[in-house]
Amino acid sequence: MLRHYLEVKAEHPDCLLFYRMGDFYELFFDDAVEGAPLLEVTLTARHKGGKNEVPMCGVPHHAVDSYIGKVLRLGRKVAICEQVEDPAKAKGLVKREVTRIVTPGTISEPELLDGKEENLLACVVWQPVARPARRGRQADAAADAAPGAGAFLDVSTGAFFVRRWRDVERCVEDLGVLRPREVLIDGDDVPEAARRWVEAEVVCWAALDDDQRLDDRRAHALLCEQLDAAGTLAGYGLDAGEPAVRAAAQVLAYAQETQRADLLHVRQLTVRDVGSTAIVDATTLSNLEIFRNQREGTRDATLLQTIDRTVTAPGGRRLRDWLRRPLKVPAALALRHDAVAALVADAVRRIDVRTALAGVGDPERLLSRAVFGQLTPREAATLRDTLARVPTLLATLAAVENAPRLAALAAVDPCVALADELARVLQPEPSAKLDDGDVIADGVDPELDRSRSLARDSKRHILALEAREREATGITSLKVRYNKVFGYYLEVTKANQHRVPDHYIRKQTLVNAERYITPEVKELEEQILSAEGRQLALEREYFEQLRARVADEGAGLHALADALAEIDVLAALAEVAVARRYVRPAIDAPGAPIRIAEGRHPVVEATGRTPEGEAFIPNDVALDDDQQVIVLTGPNMGGKSTYLRQVALIVLLAQIGSFVPATSASIGCVDRVFTRVGASDDLARGASTFMVEMVETANILRHATGHSLVILDEVGRGTATFDGLSLAWAIVEHLHNGPQRPKTLFATHYHELTALAGRLPAVVNRTLAVKEWQDRIVFLRRVVPGSANKSYGIHVARLAGLPDAVVARAEGVLAQLEADGVAPSIGAASSDPPSADVRARDAAPAEPMPIADDGPLEVEMVRAPPDAAVDPATRDQMALFTPPAQAVAEIVRALDLDEMTPLAALNMLASLKQRLGG
Repeated sequence: MLRHYLEVKAEHPDCLLFYRMGDFYELFFDDAVEGAPLLEVTLTARHKGGKNEVPMCGVPHHAVDSYIGKVLRLGRKVAICEQVEDPAKAKGLVKREVTRIVTPGTISEPELLDGKEENLLACVVWQPVARPARRGRQADAAADAAPGAGAFLDVSTGAFFVRRWRDVERCVEDLGVLRPREVLIDGDDVPEAARRWVEAEVVCWAALDDDQRLDDRRAHALLCEQLDAAGTLAGYGLDAGEPAVRAAAQVLAYAQETQRADLLHVRQLTVRDVGSTAIVDATTLSNLEIFRNQREGTRDATLLQTIDRTVTAPGGRRLRDWLRRPLKVPAALALRHDAVAALVADAVRRIDVRTALAGVGDPERLLSRAVFGQLTPREAATLRDTLARVPTLLATLAAVENAPRLAALAAVDPCVALADELARVLQPEPSAKLDDGDVIADGVDPELDRSRSLARDSKRHILALEAREREATGITSLKVRYNKVFGYYLEVTKANQHRVPDHYIRKQTLVNAERYITPEVKELEEQILSAEGRQLALEREYFEQLRARVADEGAGLHALADALAEIDVLAALAEVAVARRYVRPAIDAPGAPIRIAEGRHPVVEATGRTPEGEAFIPNDVALDDDQQVIVLTGPNMGGKSTYLRQVALIVLLAQIGSFVPATSASIGCVDRVFTRVGASDDLARGASTFMVEMVETANILRHATGHSLVILDEVGRGTATFDGLSLAWAIVEHLHNGPQRPKTLFATHYHELTALAGRLPAVVNRTLAVKEWQDRIVFLRRVVPGSANKSYGIHVARLAGLPDAVVARAEGVLAQLEADGVAPSIGAASSDPPSADVRARDAAPAEPMPIADDGPLEVEMVRAPPDAAVDPATRDQMALFTPPAQAVAEIVRALDLDEMTPLAALNMLASLKQRLGG
């Protein structure tokens, strides 16, 4: 047996081998040593203490799925080696073979999956490029720029699609959004950046070796066979030889190998190009907390949790997909909004639809279970009950008026024939396991009925026999019992041994009882066992036929599941709209203005997480050609980040087909939503907080278009003040003056940036209003025209509980900085609407930031004088900062006047005057 174990293990070296032995799955040798702590079971051994000691551990077969789940979560694979013949009939070693390999990306067991999330297996393929003998930056750049593709397969549902990538940046972006559980890397042509992402982010991945890789001819043939295509993939939008074909074939071949089965439920392949959908990258999904909150990484307080009123697993998965791929075509969005509006207006039918959906199972995943031969009787009953609900559900949906999309969904084939067959063949409440019997309904087969009746009647005969023997012997405690070793037997306690008749044949002695058999008992046993065996054999035969019938209905079940998922999402969005007082947005063509009246942050409003239990304060926003960039200033804790995110979330909701939290909204479709908020690092890849910030900002500036929405929060704060201010200034100018000019919200504590409103015609200033009253600060959380001159950071620090001494010291330092002109004020903040004089001041041209026309000006770093040169009375204060006058003097000394142009000299003079507070 151990020799066979080692032979099987050698064929699957990357898996933990679960070897079936009776009622347990056992692990031996290195697998046991590694697996025992992962499975949280005891490590023991065969021949313990001897020179041939074999480490081993095991888990019960009936609970194996939970143990496999532990291993998969850690990124390991499991090979299941089953007994494939009846041990009672085996001669010698029971025949065993690997029936399935379970990996993180190929799970189909419902208990190991989140019903509302996909479980994707991916393969990344790149177009081969000519590489020089010695790799360098040019070679890496050439590989990064070559075209690539990825294929994504959810084995549990049959969802199958490919993505084409023009560069490695788009590849990493897609992987970050889709978050596959397992990734295959096909060959050395895959760029290093993609490999690094996979290694860092994916719990289970593998680089395919030469024996596993498919050439273009084999890849094309495999896909054509799987999709039943007539020798060409043109109908699927694919060209022979392109990376997408090889990626799709590779992921399909891997799934077939691990499942040891044909994937009959995988019959459609979709090419997901950008097309009609907007792009929401992984950074934006994280910053806006769409699926996971940033603090804990859970679903709590996320947009998904706030709007997910779906009642089915397919509906939950569809809502996630819509949030990842919002539409940008007004006509398609109008169909969704019409459907939501109709369900909002018709409360009775909305409730009826949702009630019917509440009893619906997961047809896609039940189909995959049938294909793999794993569908249980109770899962089949779930599918039966689901299909039974469909006709009434579709009839209710068809009656909803003014909703063309709902009418189209109501026309889906309800799979009536399959529903009738399931209802005819299955018991109303079948057993959990096929081997328990009582799965197939009465009347399906006369022979099955006779066997079942005989088994049931024989059991009554056993009870009658027990009663007769008690009466004949006078042993009232006598029992007729059964086990797999002896079959049926008579059990008599030791106290009644003197009453046992002579014709009883002793079979086994226990501590407190004796077991006997008689010819009559054995005769009844033979009748019962043969009847039960025949019954189970017939039930298995009929249920296998039923499984095959379900698998054959794959196309119809997929179409039905697709329709049910969309119905569920539309009804859920209608329910949210009613419960949260959302309104229908007007959807305009890309590039049209974004105008939101009294918009609200959907998550903050729903969770009530406003500071100190305040009521949520709604705010307006207008982004158009005249107000293309909003520079938002205001105090810490004033609500700037909430305002930025709520605008992005409202736009995203509108473009998935949802109503939005506002009193009115007009949304010009965006092609991308970009966000750069918060502070995070990536130390594992050598990227500091500021480097991550600049990389994300660079991505925005490279890819934003005139139809994009850009959200920037505190860009430039991760470095020295003047460096950060200069970068922030230049970024705003680029967003305004560049060729694309995306709609932008730019929140900042660099109050100097508000001067850009006087220089750039489409930049406007907005601020969060505050009231200063009796030495207290009141945050009004109302966005008003104008700009702030204070951030009230010290006030917030006091609220946070910073020691009084630290707060007092900070106030003193701030006063010195303002006196020295290092922290200039540009105007008082006001919570009231600005007067005409204030508006005129805000619109007046500001002093330009000095930028030399003849190239960068090199300035020597100036150090503060040593403590000995400082007046002891001011040493603590002045030693922290270089006085402005001293800094100006040092800069003037460093100037080479002979090399300066007149314009550069004037710019320098203006800069020095500004430093001195002039």
